[in-house]
Amino acid sequence: MILLYDLTCGTGTLATKLYEHGCVIYGQDFSDRMLELAQEKMPTAKLFQGDFSSGLVEPLLRQKYDAIVATYSLHHLTDMQKVTFLKSLFMLLNDRECIYIGDIAFESHIALKKCRNETRDEWYGDEHYFIIDELKIYFPTIHFKQISNCAGLISLSR
Repeated sequence: MILLYDLTCGTGTLATKLYEHGCVIYGQDFSDRMLELAQEKMPTAKLFQGDFSSGLVEPLLRQKYDAIVATYSLHHLTDMQKVTFLKSLFMLLNDRECIYIGDIAFESHIALKKCRNETRDEWYGDEHYFIIDELKIYFPTIHFKQISNCAGLISLSR
């Protein structure tokens, strides 16, 4: 049995797939309505309302997880907030487990700049996208797989 914490579960789109394969799902989201929809899809999931940027809800802090996932949410944190927050999540993981992040991310500033130039009309200036080269200082074991020209999968382990 795999215990998974979906940091920003929303309506449960990702978590439901894992739930259907036997994962025990814990989740948090800022929207009560999204949590209601997620709970309908995953009746035994343990879901809690709260904005992760203000902290994790207490019941979720009392559990250890086999994996923590976050999709398209952490780019709202500044780079240093990301580092501090992600390091704090390691305390919630069982030994040798991992944090998985699907988000707007780039290998380098050059790649980010290229994407920004190509999508200038759609670019949001107040978001802080992942730059993998810069995160390697804080997370030497970081692994990154580019999925599209502007998004990728990041995995972090201790």
